[in-house]
Amino acid sequence: MSITFARHTTWFKSILIIAGIYHILWGISVIFFPCFWFDLCALSHPNYLQIWQVVGLYEMIFGVGFLIVSSNPLRHWRVVFMAFFTKLFIIAGFTYFYLKGEEPAVIFNMILSNHIIWLIPFGIILYNAYRHQYLLDNEIIHLNNLKTEELLDFYETNHHDSLKELSFKQPIMLVFLRYFGCTFCKETLWILEKLQSKIESKGTKIVLVHLHTEMEAAAEFKKYHLEDLDRISDPESMLYKGFHLRRGTLSQVLGFKVWWRGIYLWLTKGAFLSSSGDADVFQMPGIFLICKGEIIKEYKYLSVADIPPYMDLASASQQTKLNFCIFPI
Repeated sequence: MSITFARHTTWFKSILIIAGIYHILWGISVIFFPCFWFDLCALSHPNYLQIWQVVGLYEMIFGVGFLIVSSNPLRHWRVVFMAFFTKLFIIAGFTYFYLKGEEPAVIFNMILSNHIIWLIPFGIILYNAYRHQYLLDNEIIHLNNLKTEELLDFYETNHHDSLKELSFKQPIMLVFLRYFGCTFCKETLWILEKLQSKIESKGTKIVLVHLHTEMEAAAEFKKYHLEDLDRISDPESMLYKGFHLRRGTLSQVLGFKVWWRGIYLWLTKGAFLSSSGDADVFQMPGIFLICKGEIIKEYKYLSVADIPPYMDLASASQQTKLNFCIFPI
């Protein structure tokens, strides 16, 4: 696997270096010779050349970005992701206005060289970046196949209690979250805010596991009045992997259900998708009920848009594994 990806990475680096040089040169031509491309296409000059020059500056910035991330394309895939979808939207915008008769066909040559031809190599890089991380994720899970007791003994909460110690005092509901900017992570925190007293009335303690720093977590959980809950910071998602919570597939993270439930939450609760920071946007969440060092219930999401049966999971009276979705009524 490593040899294959090394070979691919060399090709990816070359593509990004070429893309970087091309975009920088194109941007320079627009900034210093703003009328050149209009004369070449036999088009009249726009009224505000400064706006056109800003477009050139924008392309230059992308070019510099491509050169920087070419050192490690699979790690810095976010820059390629932004460029891919920016170009996709520009192509869609051109197509729309061309069909309305508001853009001349001659502009297509510029759209082709600046945007269309880059979609395929950028798409290949993005696919391989996702696959590389997915395979790496699986390797880490197999290499660190620790027993549950060892995992619980190793990880401590922000109050310096190990999960094993806590589970012998009372059942703990271990909630693995997605990144804080995720619409469904926000929904989970809203639900936990509402159900906290009911869950604790069953004698179960809630412990949150997140992908961010302790400082970020303290600020985020305070918004939902959950700052007093025990929590574990796991930016490298090692505890997630220890509980076999993998990175999601494209359908699990970007499938139809994810889109329509995301739109539903946006319209009904104003839950906007926001930045992930350095957190892994593909990391899947999960919930485990642990009692006396053993997992007695677990819920592994089939989609990031699932809504787990929280109250069923909070009760230690029945041992079960759950991985179905309950939709809101």
